[in-house]
Amino acid sequence: MRFKTQPIFTQPADYPMAHCATLAELPNGDLIAAWFGGSYETAPDQILLTARYDLRRECWSKPQPLAVMEGKALGQPVFWVRQDGELWLFFDAIQERDWRSALPFLQRSADEGCTWSAPQLLFDYPGLMFRSRLCLLPGRAIIPAYDENRWESLMMISDDDGKSWRLTAPIVTPQGNIHPCPVHLEGGHLLAYLRTGGRGGVIWRTFSFDGGEHWETPEPTTLPNPNSGIDLLRLHSDRLLLAYNPSAERRTPLALAVASLREDWRPPRILEDEAYEFSYPTLLQTRTHDIHLVYTYRRRHIQHVSFDEAWLEEAT
Repeated sequence: MRFKTQPIFTQPADYPMAHCATLAELPNGDLIAAWFGGSYETAPDQILLTARYDLRRECWSKPQPLAVMEGKALGQPVFWVRQDGELWLFFDAIQERDWRSALPFLQRSADEGCTWSAPQLLFDYPGLMFRSRLCLLPGRAIIPAYDENRWESLMMISDDDGKSWRLTAPIVTPQGNIHPCPVHLEGGHLLAYLRTGGRGGVIWRTFSFDGGEHWETPEPTTLPNPNSGIDLLRLHSDRLLLAYNPSAERRTPLALAVASLREDWRPPRILEDEAYEFSYPTLLQTRTHDIHLVYTYRRRHIQHVSFDEAWLEEAT
């Protein structure tokens, strides 16, 4: 049984705000994280930063710039570690003042993130944003996305290994929704949890029965959501793991909950419960079955938690 928590870095003077981390496992088993940092969210000096986790030493490298566009705030990074060995990074770049003007970009690396290609515009679609990890099916890649202007989730799908992409119809709820988190259940059957809009309330859910092409009318769950990021992961043990804020109004506490594929959620295990923001969790289970979590810690740094399923079973 194992549990460890540590900051990826301490609050730097040059990028005092940190938010919206993502995480991926590299071919050698090490981890790579990315997040956005700047003077404040949407600041012109906001860039993407990255750090690597040495699996043998169990420590993080010093953060380094990952993507920079002069005068444009960058955010919402998502990695794709591909079968051909390339590492792809999807992200958004604000063109005017806020996320409603952001455009989606892709840059590629052939050396596990040491060097990168020039960013490529994916869609001329202001407000098309990323947040959650890819959902990979046989012959299909699905990137969860959302429309910041309309507050509607949608999926970006490729059936040719990323050479081209198309967008699905929007997923609509009464209060709006963003940050879809899809998981593959079986065949063409997918489940997605959605961050609620408005003043908060509960997580919503929807199903697809054709590999993500079309989505059923969403319905509310009983899981609280304060209009904040969530993450849903299918574990190797065929259970669901949810990282979220079990509150209708505040981005604290931060918790983990476990369920079978029938969504019979157990009481949440609280990780943080102080009166500050602990938000935007991202989960990952590695090939060795270890589970990793990164999240925003008071907007000052990104926290990393690692544990195994034995700890999760005891904790819940």
